[in-house]
Amino acid sequence: MGCNVKFLKEVKIKKDRTILELAKDCKLKIKAPCKGKGKCGKCIVKVLNGKVSKASKAEKKILSEEKIKKGYRLACEARIKDNVTIILKD
Repeated sequence: MGCNVKFLKEVKIKKDRTILELAKDCKLKIKAPCKGKGKCGKCIVKVLNGKVSKASKAEKKILSEEKIKKGYRLACEARIKDNVTIILKD
């Protein structure tokens, strides 16, 4: 039987970086076959709380309005604006 494990790591950054950029700097793997161009939709993360940029055109094209309201975002498009908690998907 499997179980879930949660690792938490807090990192200080300059604001207005994408989640994908920060993840790469922290050696965290997020699938991004399109190299962060907002085209593949593979880099979906969930923002639990905090402030990120408004959903981009690319995000609105790939994610439903309902998913965006629930906090799902593309790591390559969402820019960190303030303190934030994010779940990385497998």
